[in-house]
Amino acid sequence: MKKIKKLFRFCFISVLVLIVFLFLGRIIFRLLWNFDILSAVSYQKMQNYWESGGVFNTFKDCSLLGSLLLFPIIWLHASYKLYKYGLGKFLTRPIILLYRRLTRPKVMEVEHVSIKNMGSKDKTLDEIISEKLKSEGKQGSSAHLSKDLRKQIAAKIGENEKQ
Repeated sequence: MKKIKKLFRFCFISVLVLIVFLFLGRIIFRLLWNFDILSAVSYQKMQNYWESGGVFNTFKDCSLLGSLLLFPIIWLHASYKLYKYGLGKFLTRPIILLYRRLTRPKVMEVEHVSIKNMGSKDKTLDEIISEKLKSEGKQGSSAHLSKDLRKQIAAKIGENEKQ
């Protein structure tokens, strides 16, 4: 039952996409090639041209033929993508984007940041290590701990250079 429901949903979406594609395709094909994709007369003219020894050798003829061959493939691909994305999400997406645009703050980022008074002097590596030791509250000789920290820092730098 679930597979039948999915198949019905896909068929329904495919029919909707086909209607839209035929409407847009009819306009585009008439503008570019003066060819009506819904009229049998246009296809009969093309068949008569081909049977009388006509050759599709110009870019315009080849692009018409390529478009006619790709039309069902593009239609099925668009139907599948719309089936996976969801018809409701697709139809409400413009409204959601408009709502986000209207409710978003006008200025999202700060134009200028001054870091002039962030610090008075540069710290040496030993001062940074001693502050780190004090903040972690480790006991022991500071020389021994600073050597361990230096080894850890060197190992970390080596790992980053390898990547």
